[in-house]
Amino acid sequence: MNPNKKQLSNPFSTGGGGGHFEAHIQASFVVLMLTGGYAPCLPCWPICEIKLQGKIDGFDTDDIIVFVENQNTQERRKLIGQVKHSISITKANNIFAEVIQAAWNDFNNPDVFTRGKDIIALITGALNATDSHNVQWLLSQARHTKDVEEFYRNVDQAKFSPAKSSEKLDVIRHHLKLANNNSEVSDEELYSFLNHFHLLGYDLGEEVGVALSLLHSHISQFNQQTPQWVWSRVVDIVQTWNQDAGTIVTEKLPEDLREVFKQPSLTYIPKELTTQTELVEVDWSNHEYATDLALANLVGAWNENNEVDTSVVAKLTAQTYSTWILKAREIIHQPNSPLLLKNGAWQAIERGNLWEVLGSRIFDNHLDTFKELAIAVLTERHPSFELPKEGRYVASIYGKVLEYSSDMRKGLAEGLAILGSKHTALVNCSRGKAESTAIMSVREIFAAADWVLWGSLNSLLPLLAEAAPKEFLDAVEKALSLSPCPFDELFAQEGNSITGRNYLTGLLWALEGVAWDEQYLVRACVILGELASHDPGGNWGNRPAKSLLTILLPWLPQTLASKDKQKIVVKTLCQEFPEVAWQLLLGLLPNQHQTSMGSHKPSWRYSIPEDSGKVNYQEYWAQVSSYTEIAVTEAGEDRAKLSELINHFDNLPKPAFDRLLEVLSSEAIVRLPEDKRLPLWESLIKFTSKHRRFHDTEWALKDEYLLRIEAVAEKLAPSNPFHLYQHLFSDNDFGSPVPNVLNQ
Repeated sequence: MNPNKKQLSNPFSTGGGGGHFEAHIQASFVVLMLTGGYAPCLPCWPICEIKLQGKIDGFDTDDIIVFVENQNTQERRKLIGQVKHSISITKANNIFAEVIQAAWNDFNNPDVFTRGKDIIALITGALNATDSHNVQWLLSQARHTKDVEEFYRNVDQAKFSPAKSSEKLDVIRHHLKLANNNSEVSDEELYSFLNHFHLLGYDLGEEVGVALSLLHSHISQFNQQTPQWVWSRVVDIVQTWNQDAGTIVTEKLPEDLREVFKQPSLTYIPKELTTQTELVEVDWSNHEYATDLALANLVGAWNENNEVDTSVVAKLTAQTYSTWILKAREIIHQPNSPLLLKNGAWQAIERGNLWEVLGSRIFDNHLDTFKELAIAVLTERHPSFELPKEGRYVASIYGKVLEYSSDMRKGLAEGLAILGSKHTALVNCSRGKAESTAIMSVREIFAAADWVLWGSLNSLLPLLAEAAPKEFLDAVEKALSLSPCPFDELFAQEGNSITGRNYLTGLLWALEGVAWDEQYLVRACVILGELASHDPGGNWGNRPAKSLLTILLPWLPQTLASKDKQKIVVKTLCQEFPEVAWQLLLGLLPNQHQTSMGSHKPSWRYSIPEDSGKVNYQEYWAQVSSYTEIAVTEAGEDRAKLSELINHFDNLPKPAFDRLLEVLSSEAIVRLPEDKRLPLWESLIKFTSKHRRFHDTEWALKDEYLLRIEAVAEKLAPSNPFHLYQHLFSDNDFGSPVPNVLNQ
């Protein structure tokens, strides 16, 4: 149990990674649907629908069903997928047997599968070389031979087929026989099955990989700045919908995600210029419309079909919109224009670079007007809140929409974030003018904020937090002090994952973004702790407690703050919100089967290093040791908490292990009445029995430690024979063993 000899275990090696891998596979198809990509092994038709957990609709191969549709003929085809992170294609492998059974059932069910059109796919992580090479060869041969006779001829030719191909074909035949009520499957049926069966390998579920890189590339065509964040958002949504065996279609996805994929961030190049072999670079700093472009960049985005949007542009530029837009149209016809126009929606692209180039074109009067406009636009309350929460997904049908376009709202919020973080570029503004504009704007936006305004600003809160972190935290703390608290009402607005919304997601991301800065870590985490104490729970995966855990994970911390500052956060939470802190401490214990996509990263204010969050072996265990010692101290003589810690005995570093034994054998515990110490004794007996039962496994605790635990259990043993021997006659199953990392 020496912590210096422990080995970190990953979720897959401890049995907790299958769901993680499945969620990433499902999310990859959602990204393909949103970006116009295509499903493998099917015609290049758009993905129109993705069903998760299809058992309820009669599919036995049920992890994911992907539907594609020919837009001209409306013909549909589908990929029916079973997802297994790890599998071995052998006769003895029960997982492969289950896959083939499900596939065979669907293959022979015309209600769910159309032969010659649909496909069945086993989607896996890394396979061993023998399985991958030989099985893929067999499947390829089945699809590329003219009939069953040619297929078997090729398989039987020793110099033509791989060495193990016949063996792997026997494995598949063996499992098909079992799936077919233990009756042999004919050569023709086997051949037909192989024609429809695909083996797809994905290197997803890790921080890096070819598949993940390609998905990020797809996303970056629409969002160049934060493709990792968009990916994590898709994964989170998929995990939530997966709980309800949901069916994903684009129009039912949350509005903030649909907005991301509304239009690709591509530079507009006029048709007449595309035939030139070389485009001339434009010096925008000295362009005749440089000031007009600088103001367009300050606004960020607008919709020319929206009169209130155009009135904002007119006021900022001090020109009529009809006059000013002529200049914007001239700019868009320049080579490599920094403006993009699509379906009436204008957007300044690469705003950061343009800001540095054109910052000198912005003056104090521009900022004064910008502040006035930003406050007016961003304090608009969404009229959809006038509807019951169950009916808000059809708000647009009832005309309950914002006056200002979502493009302009995001553009102005992002403009405030740029002002607050990149103020040095505005060399012709008064000193501190840019920062104070951002600060005062955020202060006034939230000055009279009720739950409706907080909900209306949900998707924009991360940007407003970047604009003025201190003012933003002040506003959240003020809201938490109100009675009634606006966030309580927002928690109550959360609906189910199909038609409902989570109106606190943006607040959680904003606090996660602020927490990267050591200066604000404690405040942000205490706020998350208080929000967690208000949280009634719900169907959505985004929860304050989850954000807290993500920020402080010892193996992947999502903050640039020191380890000491992170420890201060935990101790502060123990004082302020002990129950929230206790659940956090349990989550921070080692070997909790955790996976993490990381937290929200700021886009403008902070530069997060590529290697952020990486910790070495010594740092990890030092952090874990400090958290476990805090957990034992916090448990004190609380019997319920001590029982929970007993379940983690095998994951405690030695100092915490010793300290917990000391507490359990203390006079204060030993002298408790029998009925009060009985649950502790039962927990100890259950723990040691499980490890004794599986003593020959790697995860079982060594005898020397079990003896010490049993010695303490003996001190707590009940005198009543009924209680003392009851466990010997119970049918209690100690459950699946959980590998520990302390025996090394």
